Amino acid sequence: YRDNEVQVGDAIFDLIENLDISNVPTNKVSLAGLDQKDLNEMISDALCLYPRISKTLSDIVFQKTKGNPFFVLEFMKSLQSRGLLQYDSSQKRWVWNEDAIRAEEITDNVLYLLSKKMNQLSDEMQILLKVMACFGTSTNES
Repeated sequence: YRDNEVQVGDAIFDLIENLDISNVPTNKVSLAGLDQKDLNEMISDALCLYPRISKTLSDIVFQKTKGNPFFVLEFMKSLQSRGLLQYDSSQKRWVWNEDAIRAEEITDNVLYLLSKKMNQLSDEMQILLKVMACFGTSTNES
């Protein structure tokens, strides 16, 4: 669970308490988001740009994602798929529209981006995913 997304009284705390009472070993792993410097390095590496060039983009991405690595990835994919981030073959580098990206009404919730992607899947695929989710985190192809 993400401690910034749950409140005291949520079911996850009851589960953890029951596991403790039953002497089931658990581990708590705390993961922080990327800071602005690390995010800029990640984006500059991904786009093969010098960090000084990617800084304006990474600052906007940080502002929108608060450094959540998963959200950064989904946000960057969404920028590229909607043409706000694109490769310019004449300049031989990635370019972006800062004003358009800044103006993006993006929710702080990663689930928004995922649900938007899932809604683009066919009805049959959505049903299949719902059924598969009942079986856990992995299935065998057959």
